[in-house]
Amino acid sequence: MKMRKYEDIKPSNRTNFMMVYYHDGRTLTQIETLLKKAYGSPLPVRSRDRLNRLQFKLEQMTARYKQCQNELHIQYQKQKEK
Repeated sequence: MKMRKYEDIKPSNRTNFMMVYYHDGRTLTQIETLLKKAYGSPLPVRSRDRLNRLQFKLEQMTARYKQCQNELHIQYQKQKEK
């Protein structure tokens, strides 16, 4: 799997962030299920840690997005009052 560079990704208005967040969560759960079928349960430590790290980073990204959304809302309200 090859990731595109951050700078090469263009903005899109076809999806919203909440939809992407939940889709990514389902995909992580599916990957975990497939790994458990392949390696048995519980997962090997490395695989489990990497999945947990991805989940944590997704949650961090969501928290940052919400913070930016709140800041933009506050900025918009200030401009609207002027």
